[in-house]
Amino acid sequence: MHLIFPARLAHRAAAAALACLLLAGCSRPAVLQPSSSQPEGDSSSAASAVSESQPARFAIAVSEGNYNPYLNTNTLTEQVAGLVFEKLVRISPRMELEMRLAESVLSSGNTVTIRLRSGCTFADGTPITASDVAASLLAAKASGYYAGRLSNMTDAQAVGSDTVLLTLGTPDSLFGYLLDLPILKAAETASPQPTPSGRYTYGTEENTLIPNPRAPFPENGPDTIWMTPVSDYAELVSQLAMGEISFYLAEESASSAVATSESYFRTNTLLFLGVNGSADNPLCNTSQGRILLSSALSRQDLSERYASASPATGALNGQYECVRGQQVISSEADTDSLPAAMEALGYTWDEASGCYQNQAGQRASVDILVCGSSNDRVYAARLLQQQWTEAGIEVTLTQAEDFNAYLQMIQGREFELYIGEMKLYNNIDLSPFWSGSARYGLAVTQQLLEAYNLMRADSSAAGAFESLFAEQMPYIPLLWRGGVTVSNRRTSGVVSSVSDLYYSLASLSIAE
Repeated sequence: MHLIFPARLAHRAAAAALACLLLAGCSRPAVLQPSSSQPEGDSSSAASAVSESQPARFAIAVSEGNYNPYLNTNTLTEQVAGLVFEKLVRISPRMELEMRLAESVLSSGNTVTIRLRSGCTFADGTPITASDVAASLLAAKASGYYAGRLSNMTDAQAVGSDTVLLTLGTPDSLFGYLLDLPILKAAETASPQPTPSGRYTYGTEENTLIPNPRAPFPENGPDTIWMTPVSDYAELVSQLAMGEISFYLAEESASSAVATSESYFRTNTLLFLGVNGSADNPLCNTSQGRILLSSALSRQDLSERYASASPATGALNGQYECVRGQQVISSEADTDSLPAAMEALGYTWDEASGCYQNQAGQRASVDILVCGSSNDRVYAARLLQQQWTEAGIEVTLTQAEDFNAYLQMIQGREFELYIGEMKLYNNIDLSPFWSGSARYGLAVTQQLLEAYNLMRADSSAAGAFESLFAEQMPYIPLLWRGGVTVSNRRTSGVVSSVSDLYYSLASLSIAE
């Protein structure tokens, strides 16, 4: 799974990221206050005073000396590559797949056929060919940053000048969503400064980008983009305060203290409840109980408590065309059906206690495990506690002191429910829930796995998979979290998406 958010400047190998993607703590505030609500003269005013004396310009952060995303695991290199190198496809802010260098992408069984758009060239006028694409994809698979997302691709071969055939280990009808990859010249996949193919090319002035006159998809934008080298995230934040950087992607742990404007974009980051199907609790070890817990939640209310989130009404991101309008999990709580559902599990309402109880007088209850170092997830757990308590289900919160203790408890199945977060690749590969890092305690049936495999092979089966998932609810999807970008007061209009931080600069505005 390629982890798009947050942007980390240090080395982040895919294998290491996968090991902690559901479970790593984060400390970014759950409710982010935009800077427009800050009074004039706050801590950001010093930054404004510094930048006021400088000419209006758009400046971005870079990792100095290397613009090849296949040689560097630094995410700044990947972000700048969205400006300098064109991609086969892009994912729009609405999570729609857009063809770029690829005219079409067809997945059939274990083969993906890419037909290239004619007439596209590199900045020096050299045509972009199938050989360039195949070499770029193989370089991506061998790289530290992209290897994880392409692990299912076993080969890439050019057929003539305009067709590339990919071989997959297993069928994946949504593999096209993984092809938002920079395309380099075949002979330059090991070069630190390959020939550009995108909207911008290297400027004659040091550390600048200028519009590429041969861009396959030209776009209005600044005549010059300044590139400011930074070595770590702290320097990135301080350079914004000093006016040397206009815009960046925020980390989960970032403080908003010096941020002057925050905006958000959709991602495939899922906040969910892991469920121990073997726990001695009918609310967890039966599909009826898991469905009941899910239906007693208002995901809409949860999402409104976060700066950027949308209700997760199924296993897949509901923005994707293959599942749009076919998900059956409600975003609102279904309080009308709750009494009958509780009675079916052996619980009746007790007026004195204000809770549901079984025949032995035991209250309907669940325990939620949460990592105490993650403010976001502690906040989510408390919101869940509030909703279920109001519905008559008693909730206990268990906080693990640190991530290692939290992980150990999950792996040892010492939980009934836990708050997790999964940063899914853009093809919505759910295998971590079936056989990977989020599998612990989940009650996954062979029937559901077969439905999932059918959906992977043919996305038209996504609706049937979603219906079966909602009937079994092995885990409880809660929210899709958004990415956060930060800019100074003078900069506005940058549009970002899950596959390109600089998706569009056409509406960019830099105040004098």
